[in-house]
Amino acid sequence: MHQIRRNAANRGRLARFLLLVAGLFASPLALAAGTGTGAGCTALTQEDGLQPLPGCQWLDGHLELDAASLASLSYDRDGLAAVYAGGGFHYVRADGRQLPVITFDNGPDYVVEGLVRGRVGQRIGYFDTQLRQAFPGTFDFGWAFDDGVARVCEGCRPGTPDDHGHIAMVGGTWYRIDRQGRPAMDAGTP
Repeated sequence: MHQIRRNAANRGRLARFLLLVAGLFASPLALAAGTGTGAGCTALTQEDGLQPLPGCQWLDGHLELDAASLASLSYDRDGLAAVYAGGGFHYVRADGRQLPVITFDNGPDYVVEGLVRGRVGQRIGYFDTQLRQAFPGTFDFGWAFDDGVARVCEGCRPGTPDDHGHIAMVGGTWYRIDRQGRPAMDAGTP
């Protein structure tokens, strides 16, 4: 069963990657043509990748969305829509609640085991699909949960990009946490 979920996730990642590539080629043209409140915000759609989002603006480090833009978003089964603005992805709910999330596989982080990795300043926290922080802890980096535990680090930092642009986190102290944010296992390295 675990293998079936991974294969499905991999197919989804490939589809999302292809949509993002298409959207990234189209978005600069759309953004260059866009003026006013839509400039700088794009919505990620299953059908067309990144598309301009009228009624949205990036203002003082925060997404500002009007009621029409919220209504126009494509929400997934968790009630989340992905918006790209201010150099990163954000999940948005229909009630306007929003969360900056890390970029993973060229798109917004996945919801895994009911939790997504969100940005809390320069750190990472874990949030539920209502975009509420699951527990108060934040980390310099953290992986998605797998079988109820996640690897996190304190004091790690981005290393040198490899030939494909992937950046490993290096140094620091690594350990595992449970879904309440408590240490779950001995420290280890990634």
